[in-house]
Amino acid sequence: SFIIGRDNTLKVILATYISAIAADSFGNLIGSSFQGSPMFLRVLESASFGNEQEAIVFLKVVLFVGFVIIFAVRGAFEVHTSEDRSSIARIVMSVIYAVMSAGLIISVILVFVSGVPFIGGGAEETTTTALWSLSNQSNLIKMILEHTYIWFSVPALAFLVHSVHSTKTD
Repeated sequence: SFIIGRDNTLKVILATYISAIAADSFGNLIGSSFQGSPMFLRVLESASFGNEQEAIVFLKVVLFVGFVIIFAVRGAFEVHTSEDRSSIARIVMSVIYAVMSAGLIISVILVFVSGVPFIGGGAEETTTTALWSLSNQSNLIKMILEHTYIWFSVPALAFLVHSVHSTKTD
């Protein structure tokens, strides 16, 4: 985030939200269209996936990363924040946005790996079981998953507050 700057970090955050929904939807569409087909089973076998669910999760993660990169580099939108008065404020805001961006991206990937879809949700028991089994593997993953709602909401709220504040002071 220090390399790409605050504005581009905000662009990555926005791209992450869009890409998460797009990758989940597109991955589910492909999964439901090809699941059980002989061609899909051959691809699974040649790619050494254990089952169809693993292949769909992998596809969603690859789509997500690809979409984020495309949106961040070639997206048809720009983010321009007003310059803060002090260099310390700019550095602090850059660090905050960097942490939020990383947390959001990691949370999206962990949700994909858990097998829980963004769209269509899933039964609460299934979601809880999937996230619980994933969080038992690492304390860091457990901490991130326990605070997933924060990682998903705070970047958008911070951008909104920054936008409103920037508009008032200009």
